[in-house]
Amino acid sequence: MAELLPGYYTTTSKVNMGIDKLNIIYGIADQLKFVEGAGGLPFIAVRNQSATALISLHGGQILSFKPIDEDVDMLFLGSKSSYEDGKAIRGGIPVCWPWFGPDPKGLQRPNHGFVRNHLWTVLHTVATDTETKVSLQFLESYKKEKTWKQPFALTLEMTVGKTLGLKLMTRNTGDKAFSITQAFHSYFYVGDINQIQILGLEGCDYFDKLDQGTQKSDMGALVINEEVDRIYVDVKNPLVIDDLAFKRRIQIASPNSATGVVWNPWIKTSKKIADLKNRDYKHFICVETGNIAFDLINIPPGGEHSLLSNFKILQD
Repeated sequence: MAELLPGYYTTTSKVNMGIDKLNIIYGIADQLKFVEGAGGLPFIAVRNQSATALISLHGGQILSFKPIDEDVDMLFLGSKSSYEDGKAIRGGIPVCWPWFGPDPKGLQRPNHGFVRNHLWTVLHTVATDTETKVSLQFLESYKKEKTWKQPFALTLEMTVGKTLGLKLMTRNTGDKAFSITQAFHSYFYVGDINQIQILGLEGCDYFDKLDQGTQKSDMGALVINEEVDRIYVDVKNPLVIDDLAFKRRIQIASPNSATGVVWNPWIKTSKKIADLKNRDYKHFICVETGNIAFDLINIPPGGEHSLLSNFKILQD
């Protein structure tokens, strides 16, 4: 049972179970509840004095985040998303790990790794009146993934408050070093893709994946008027999505990450993506932070590395 402590509740365990038992062990009265979500998957519904959120244990994925004083969600979630084991949910903030993009070894493993495609374990929950923390864990999955042989422990801490905070920690539990790339594949909900600009990438070089990886540079604010798929390097500043249609700005800060991606499939490519409606591209932009492409993170035996990101809606 959750115990009442001075100022907050806390619960701890290392096993997954049915919805009822999850609520008994991890639920927090009037704030955090486990529910059966789409496809029968276990979801976590959070509501505190600062915000509401929806988290899927499948993929360890934030699906929704909305500050109390906001009219629309910060995150985009596709209405045609799949909700089943082995498939990724389109939208929210999927976790890409232990590689970002196509299988780096060409072994036909899933794009963006395998942790976004399977169930995570609840580790603990903690709450105050204004902030709720949920920690999930993905353990020893290399036993199921024949092409990943390195033991590891992956922990994801999500903080739902006035801002949304994510911390992904990789720990090497084996006796050999391994390297990873990783990212928070964030889908942001926008009023109209033609009425946004992305600030903070001015002067940054990028590799244009739609032009054979040609290296280019942004000199001004990035506007989106066609398909875009870019890997940015030396990203030092917090990024801001300035959304004129929704009359809001979303800030993305990742203090220990220097690479990022901006992606929108636009009209032609959207029609080829089964879990997107043809016009969904008009209402999302992916601005992703992480250690991407050549930004390899080497983790020695017993070592660990954390990826941090914080997302907030700026007040005018």
